[in-house]
Amino acid sequence: MNNPVAVVLAGGEGKRFWPIQTSKSMVHFLGSPLLVHNLKRLKKTGITDVIVVMHPKDKEAFSTLTVPGLSIRTVVQPEPNGMAGAVLVAASLIAGKPCFIMNAEDLVEERLYKELASSLAEDSVVSVGRKVTEYFPGSYFVFDGKRVIGVIEKPGQGNEPSDITGLVFDYFPDSNRYIELLRTTKSDDDDIYEKAFNELLRDGNAKILTYDGYWYPTKYPWHILDIMNELLNTISEFRGKNIEIKSNVVIEGPVHIGDSVKVFENTKIVGPCYIGDNTIIGNNNIIRQSHIGAGCVTGFNTDITRSYIGDNCWFHSNYVGDSVIEGDVSMGSGTVCANLRLDRGEIASIVGENRINTRRTKLGALIGKNVRIGVNTSIMPGVKIGRDSMIGAGLVVDHDIPNDSKKLL
Repeated sequence: MNNPVAVVLAGGEGKRFWPIQTSKSMVHFLGSPLLVHNLKRLKKTGITDVIVVMHPKDKEAFSTLTVPGLSIRTVVQPEPNGMAGAVLVAASLIAGKPCFIMNAEDLVEERLYKELASSLAEDSVVSVGRKVTEYFPGSYFVFDGKRVIGVIEKPGQGNEPSDITGLVFDYFPDSNRYIELLRTTKSDDDDIYEKAFNELLRDGNAKILTYDGYWYPTKYPWHILDIMNELLNTISEFRGKNIEIKSNVVIEGPVHIGDSVKVFENTKIVGPCYIGDNTIIGNNNIIRQSHIGAGCVTGFNTDITRSYIGDNCWFHSNYVGDSVIEGDVSMGSGTVCANLRLDRGEIASIVGENRINTRRTKLGALIGKNVRIGVNTSIMPGVKIGRDSMIGAGLVVDHDIPNDSKKLL
């Protein structure tokens, strides 16, 4: 049998990810894109041939994509025509071979890849399912006893055929059969992948690999915090070259400190934390369970807690709690990212025309690239600020701000 090839789906538009402009799979954690972290885990299956299906805007970013031990090819998905379209643009590269299909931006435990490895030699379709205790708007497997016989996409709460949902972690020993079904299946909705998969399951030669570990599908910008937390838990204590740590600095727990980092007096860092190269941590700071990118300055008396900070951000006497800041953002002195409602209730966010419950009682600001914020401004919990915006001094920002806004008064 031919060696399996992996098809990694990274071509989605990510409309629900606003105000973050970076593609979901290319958001950097611990110095590498999320996609690279997942490809390193993919190696646990023994697969070495990888095809990444990407969005046209990512051609340059993906041009330098490398992972030792993997042969990586990229193809462009020219139209936003869903997972079925993504697989079909790779059809000529997987024809006649077993293939494994996964999402580029979903994080699961390494052990799942190891468990999958034992199934790759089998002559049956293998899909990963995860038991849920409340309704999830995804695909659900249909069983006849213990035998899987179908899959239903988004059946609606109360209509679930089982309590096992699919993860898009699918192995096809005969990719030609699945490609044929993708080409011939018709639907007015974005569910051709699932409907074609359903036909394969009806053939009866399939099994579900049940998984009970964590699963973080990256759909909304606050999901970056979930990914951050899990990846921070993998770090160990690290000290880079040419670092400078002044007096009365307390460092607790695992903290990665990159090259040429400076940490000034009377600061406390509580791990797990990641601090990127050439970053300056100022006096009287407290940094807790956070990811701070390269080239940042966290000036005097700044508190950054459970937050994701991208590269080249500047702070001075700020509080940043449970927030996501993409990069190239500066905050004037006294500006605060509030992260808790007065009633301590769950925080909602408007996505498109829908009000989405984030399921978080603590969530701060979600800020795109190249944003400037003046002094003494208060950003309310869960507020999103679009790229290339300017927010004036002394404001209370209690609603989302579009891209390219100049809210100076």
